[in-house]
Amino acid sequence: MLVFYCQRWEETGVIPGLFFFCIFSQKYYKVMNNFKQRIIDSLKWKKHPRICAEKLNITEKQYIKIKKEVLLERKIEKKKGKFFSNAEEKHQLVESVDLEKGEGKISGTFDHEPKSSEEIIKLLKIDTDKWKLSQYWNKQMGDHWRVSALISQVKNPEEKLLEELLANWKPKTFKIPKVNLNGIKNKNPLCGVMSLQDIHFGKQGNETIDKDFEDTVINLIQRAVPVHYIETMYFVVGGDLINMDTFDGTTTGGTALDNCMTATEAYTQAFDAMHWALNYVKSYCKNLVVVYVPGNHDRLSSYHLVHALSKSIESKEITWDIKYEERKVHVWENNFNAFEHGDKRSKNNPLIYASEYPREWGKTTNRTLFKGHIHTDRKVEYMTSNETAGFIEKTLPSLGKTDYYHYSNKFVGNRRSGKLEIQHPTMGNICELTYQAL
Repeated sequence: MLVFYCQRWEETGVIPGLFFFCIFSQKYYKVMNNFKQRIIDSLKWKKHPRICAEKLNITEKQYIKIKKEVLLERKIEKKKGKFFSNAEEKHQLVESVDLEKGEGKISGTFDHEPKSSEEIIKLLKIDTDKWKLSQYWNKQMGDHWRVSALISQVKNPEEKLLEELLANWKPKTFKIPKVNLNGIKNKNPLCGVMSLQDIHFGKQGNETIDKDFEDTVINLIQRAVPVHYIETMYFVVGGDLINMDTFDGTTTGGTALDNCMTATEAYTQAFDAMHWALNYVKSYCKNLVVVYVPGNHDRLSSYHLVHALSKSIESKEITWDIKYEERKVHVWENNFNAFEHGDKRSKNNPLIYASEYPREWGKTTNRTLFKGHIHTDRKVEYMTSNETAGFIEKTLPSLGKTDYYHYSNKFVGNRRSGKLEIQHPTMGNICELTYQAL
């Protein structure tokens, strides 16, 4: 064959180097396909592009470029219905695929009639990790057989794991330290606000954040309770409680993250921690108000988590404010307490809250906004001609550790801490306790 082509080159004058170019091209595409497969494998690492690039011995810029190409190819293949693995397309035809419903139909032509579902799966090359055989039928057409099958998408392994975890879940056992409430110095009813935002369960470096969270809650409560009679406690759930919002480890908006565990593991860790915390805190106050605040990382996962908590903890002492709202306001005596995450920035927050909650605003003089998002302890005071009728905007710190994103962008140096504010019925904030994690 090679001799024939060489003769044709001599007759036609075609440059012989073309043959070697073809061979080179074949080798090139083979190498590129192998390399793209390594890129696909790297997605499972759930590491920062820089780390993945170092492992693959390429630059970060090259890694990001090839990764985009690979993801685009996979997206196109998914739309075309390439849901079976290593299929021989000359024998197979995908007639319809509904990726949203997780259903599809696949057909093939073969020289014999399959006798079992196992043989159908083998002949049609159905990827049983992703799809299961729902129904099939055979039809003889001359000297061959037409085999058709209906398939349905197998649940994501993470979904299966989550269902199993919830089915077998047992609440974390704990002991509540006894405190001599008879020795409380201030027996007048007070209000507490504990807004521990931006915990980021599952973030790189936060493997033991549940222990830091537990230490923070215990420390703040044990310092406050012997001195102050906390009648009502506001406890915030949400505000980037979980680092990710999808099984792919991304935020609600699809941003890739540095995670130290799967979405299921992060959700479970967060659920256990919050279940323990709510039971613990309600033992030291007469009324516990749970306030859900959506974050920008975990809008869906935290929403489901707080609703699951409300079903798992039955207590008349707990009031659940778990509606999906960007901003929340609660009035206790003369105190106007507002809650939001802080990712929607505005220089007119006092005007916004006064406009949205005119009745609550009008009957209070101590007004405070509690928010997070930037992991930094800040306070801005808006004062009127009457210094007792202003608006205080508090940005709360985070317990989360620094990951590669924060490190690379120089977001370092913030103290890992949590706060508990104690409020008087008429005078407002009279005490602010801080616990700094190690």
